[in-house]
Amino acid sequence: MTNYSKLTVVSLFFICSCALLLSCGGKKSLSYESARELFNKGIDFYEREKYVNAIEAFQLIVYNHPGESIVDTAQYYLALSYFGNGEYQLARVEFNRLIINYPSSAYAVNAQFMQAVCFYEGTPTHFGLDQSDLGEAIKQFEDFIIDHPESELVNDAKKYLLSARTRMARKYYESGIVYVRINAFTAAKKYFQIVVDDYTDTEYAPWATYYIAESELNLGNYDEAARQLDNFILVFPEHEWVDKAIEKNAEAVFKSGEKAFEEGEYSLAREKFDSYIKKFPEPDNFQLRKAYFLSAEASFMEKEYQLALEKFQSYVDDFEKNRYTRKAENYIEEIEEILTRSTVNYVPDES
Repeated sequence: MTNYSKLTVVSLFFICSCALLLSCGGKKSLSYESARELFNKGIDFYEREKYVNAIEAFQLIVYNHPGESIVDTAQYYLALSYFGNGEYQLARVEFNRLIINYPSSAYAVNAQFMQAVCFYEGTPTHFGLDQSDLGEAIKQFEDFIIDHPESELVNDAKKYLLSARTRMARKYYESGIVYVRINAFTAAKKYFQIVVDDYTDTEYAPWATYYIAESELNLGNYDEAARQLDNFILVFPEHEWVDKAIEKNAEAVFKSGEKAFEEGEYSLAREKFDSYIKKFPEPDNFQLRKAYFLSAEASFMEKEYQLALEKFQSYVDDFEKNRYTRKAENYIEEIEEILTRSTVNYVPDES
């Protein structure tokens, strides 16, 4: 080995040794600083968002100086440093440690609030992923509001609570939509009902209410669909889907009448069609004209000929000619013959 090579090796060894000594010396000096010095350094690191360094400083206070008066404050900022670094699971552990070990601390209430925030922030934002921590966040925010009604953090807790409940409502709502897309309406209703029952205060409640009604309509439960749609229109009169709800409500009432007619329940069918005519007189469309016609026809099938005659005559007089006009005129002729025969064959009781 040349003298130059030997010199190079010795130089590198010296440089590495110095670096190692300086490194060990720096850590050693930090661990032997006073609690107050460590705290000041930790706060400086925290305010400059150097959270890893802040964590190291606050940990030294908590573990090496447990009897110091500032230890609860250091514990709180240790948790905040983990939170600032996005390590929410570790942060909530440290907040919980403060609550348990220092229940009379001035930071205990804040720690309870922040623990709930950690559960909230640690939950995946996409509704399709595991939302179990969000459920725990909801519980903890609710507990916080009950336990500390006078806290200045209550308003923030309420905002977080609503946001958490909205995110959870969306999870169930989107699950319902998935089932709607595959025409599994019974399964869809279960998820929409959870939104309506448990998350009424969220923006998803009106949509879920509507989809419950539409699911009932698609399942052929027309009366229940109409009831649900009536409820939607009453509770959410300003909602953007009101016009669509009214249209679906008309369809539900009409199909309820058709179903009764097809099953031979003519009196009930006439009642349904008359209800449709009363609730949805506008616009003058095919469905309205058919409701008038079927109401008259149901009366005819019930042998209420005079009532049927009046209904058919009203149909012919009030509507422009359409596919049912000639049928109505034929019914009028037939009813008049029936009524004429009944008059001719009528024998008064002379007693």
